[in-house]
This record gives sequence, structure tokens and C-alpha cells, in this order.
Amino acid sequence: MSDVLRPEDTPDRGLVATGQMNRQGFLLRAAAGGVLIASSPQLDDRLGRGSATRGGVLKMARNEEAQSFDPIVPGDNGSIYTIQQIFDQLTRINNDSTFVSPGLAKSWTISADRKTYTFHLRDAKFSNGAPVTADDVIFSLGRTFNPKLCFYSFLFAGVKSVTKVNGKTVKIVLTTANTPLLESLSVFAAAIVPKAVVKKDPKGFAQHPVGSGPFSLKQFSKGQFTHLVRNPHYWQKGKPFVDEVRMDYVADDNTRILKLQAGEVDVATLIPYTQIAQLNKGDTHVQIEPLFRWDGIWLNHAKKPLDDKKVRQALNYATDKAGLVEHVLAGQAQVANHMMPKHRYWRADVKAYAYDIDKAKSLMAASSVPKGFSANVVVPSGDTIVAQVAQVIKQSWAQIGVKVTIQNLDAGTAATNWVNGDFTIGTNWYVTSDVTAPDEPAGIEFDYSAPGGFHSAFANYKSPAATRLIRLAAASHNERVRARLFGRLQQLVMDDAYGVALFFSPARTGLRSHVKNFHTLRTGWWRLEDASLEK
Repeated sequence: MSDVLRPEDTPDRGLVATGQMNRQGFLLRAAAGGVLIASSPQLDDRLGRGSATRGGVLKMARNEEAQSFDPIVPGDNGSIYTIQQIFDQLTRINNDSTFVSPGLAKSWTISADRKTYTFHLRDAKFSNGAPVTADDVIFSLGRTFNPKLCFYSFLFAGVKSVTKVNGKTVKIVLTTANTPLLESLSVFAAAIVPKAVVKKDPKGFAQHPVGSGPFSLKQFSKGQFTHLVRNPHYWQKGKPFVDEVRMDYVADDNTRILKLQAGEVDVATLIPYTQIAQLNKGDTHVQIEPLFRWDGIWLNHAKKPLDDKKVRQALNYATDKAGLVEHVLAGQAQVANHMMPKHRYWRADVKAYAYDIDKAKSLMAASSVPKGFSANVVVPSGDTIVAQVAQVIKQSWAQIGVKVTIQNLDAGTAATNWVNGDFTIGTNWYVTSDVTAPDEPAGIEFDYSAPGGFHSAFANYKSPAATRLIRLAAASHNERVRARLFGRLQQLVMDDAYGVALFFSPARTGLRSHVKNFHTLRTGWWRLEDASLEK
């Protein structure tokens, strides 16, 4: 099928979004015209906060810690999930993780040609008491859109200018239409920062952040904890409900569970599947929620023999994904038929790689390394699930002549090596999407030439066909066209064996019974401003 797109069925006509609307008008998107309407966070909020208990310290045990608090710097979830508690963006993910609702922008309008977006700011303040102004927005987005400063600048290709209409109004003009722009503006890297504070000490801001989110940073002790406190100036009146959040860095799965059972923490993230049952009793339970998450094994295409598609396909066929789901993940995940998270436009008819050792042997025999090869497989220390998967693939891949040496590294070192391209197989093992549209993960993983220097999530995958599909999809506001293009991309990257696709897995969060209204968005982070502790 040709990549030439058919004319769009219906052009946009004075698109308007506003937070002032009734519940029946909640977040509608007209497929033909691309009309965008977003509810306010208050209307979007369906979790019944009126009777929430106030005060207290929410104690969390996390397996990842922040590397930087400057929104334009990190790419790791340890940083991202914390940044989302400290900062706001113009738009924010709604509670259903289906689209966006107003954030610091209380409303916006979109021109008929979809090239001019006008955002009207709400009355909000940073945690230091300074008002959020149009100048702060222009300064912040200028950093985000700059590929020399921010990896995520590729999301905003085609931005021509960001200008001030008045102190509370900002206009973004595009050279070409960019359909996922509203969703891209909700990404952590597009967080609004105080211009005066950042300009005074740009480097220091990464460790001493000031944002307009529900919490502010009180203390960070590397390798130990992150301590957040209530932002008294937060624009959502009455929130957050807790006074403080303490995030302890506990890399070991078993230790997190023990701390939860002992009452030392209220929340423990990423509970191993095999230990869910033991926590679903007494004063603890495990909350399982869907995620935009893809678990797989990263392959560095710049390292021989992984530049050979036959080798990559052989590794996929030699991995028993269904067996791993049954025996390691207790049936709680789905075998992945994509090389990125299961998103809007996902196709069920694309086939996952079956477990077929004979097929794998045949591909290896026809590859550049018919007798096999040796490679290190990186495993983040303390992650029992990844450790079990690594042991299984070590045994299975040996059947096709691949000699695996498991290399245990702490998560921070593994992430650093990944970004530097200093790996062959393994490293992060999973990816989550920061937005509700597939454009972001697709651009990060499969568009080698995207501004920002991700180089296909540092896997060095080079596919002009993938790049073309991603960029055509971003330019189209026709839902059928976007679905067709992303569907073709799904099949392409599976055929190319970008990595070893494992599964789509959910959030598994251990909670004490007194924790109320704790919710994980599909993007992976939490709305901690909504959580409360029952006394």
C-alpha cells in the first residue's frame, strides 16, 4: 500500500477546548474533524475526594530513584515519576489515561488549519510563591524544544514560534500540523519552570527544583530517599491531601515487600507476580492496573552480530514468552505482539513470535554467525523478575549457540551505559509511554534521525520506512489514516525484530489498607495529590 495519504475527510473549524463544561461533554474527540474538548481536572476526577482524610506522611518504597529533577534532563522513570509530583505542564493526562485535560492551561483554541494553538493560563503559583506567567511558559518550552538541551524535542518538530499574547496567554505557531501536540505538551519534559530561578542557577536547578505541582522537594539523599512536602500554593485547592511524601530507594524486590508487611512503608512498587498472593491478605493488598508498558530485551544494532536481522529474529523465536508469562508472571501479563507499549491503534492481528527452536536454529544457520556467538546480558540488580527471565533465556539461547553471560548492574549504571550505547543485550528491559498517543514511544524507539539524539532508544535501529510512517502519522489528523500508519509500523518493527518482544505488563503496587485513592496512570506515575491516609 502506498504511503501517499488520502485527503482528510473533514477539516477542523475553529477548534476549541475549555475546562468549563458539563460531565456529558467529557473529553470527546471527533474522528473526522479531530475536534478536541478537554474536561477540567475537577470534572475528570471521579474518585470521591470529599471525605478524604488530610495530613500525614505517605511512605513509599521504590525500586528506582531520581537522577535529576530538571524536567529537560532525564529519561529514566526514577526521575520522571518524581518530576511529575513537583511540576505541571500546560496539559495533563486525564485519570482514564485516554487523552489530556487542562493543566496550567485552563483552556485553549486551535486554528482551522491546525497550525496555531492559543493557550490561556490559569492563576497558578510556583512553590516559591511566584506567579506562573506567559514568560515562564515561553522560557520553559524554549528549553524543551531545543534539541541541544532536551532529548524530547523531537515531539515538537515543526514548531515555528512561541509568543506572548499577554501575561496569561501564549501562542504556539507550527510550520506543519502536529496532531499529537496537545498530548506531547503533557510530557514531563514540557514542564513549566520559573524563568528567574533557572536563569539564576541552571545547573543547580537539577538538584533544587521549583515547580507548580502538588509537592516540592525538601531533601534528596542519593541512594537513600527523596523527601517531598506539600506545595502550599498548589492551584488545585485542598490538594494534596497528605502533608509529605517520602520515597525510599529500595532496589531489592524482597526488601520492599518486607518493609510493606512490617508497616515501615505504606506503598511498595512493582511487586513480583509470584508474591502477589501473599500480600493479598491482612493489612496489605496488591493493586493491579493497566500500563502503557512494553517489556522486552534491548538489542544494540551497532554491535555485531545484532546488526543481522536473522540473528535478532532467531533470538525472538528462541524465547518462550508464553512460558514466562505462565511461570514467572503468574499469568498476569500478555505476550507482546509489538516492540513498544500497547497503545491506541494497536493491532491484535499482528502475530507475536512463537517459541520455535527449530525456526531459530534455521535462522542462525543462515545468519552471519552460524555457529553462534557470546554476549553479556545486563540485569538490573534486585529485580527478581528480570533475573528469572535472564536465567531462562540463558538456557534457551544456548540451544541455538548463543552463550550468555549475565551481568548484574545497579539500575543507575545500567541506564547510564544504555544512554552511552555501552551495551550489547539487555539494559533497561522495559519502556513506558509518557503520553496517551503512540507518537512518543514510536519516535523514541524507531526514528533514528529524530531530533534529540535518542538514536532509536540508543538501540541504533535505522529504518527509513519506520521514520516515514511515524512522521506521516504525526502530520495527519484523520484517525483512520493514523491507525493505518501505526498498524503498518507495528508489523514492520516486529518483522525487523527491533528487540526481543516479551510482554505487556501491568502496574503491581503493594498498599497498606489505610492508603486511600492511590491510582497509577497508564503512563506509570501516580497522582499522589489524590492519595490520603485513613486515620
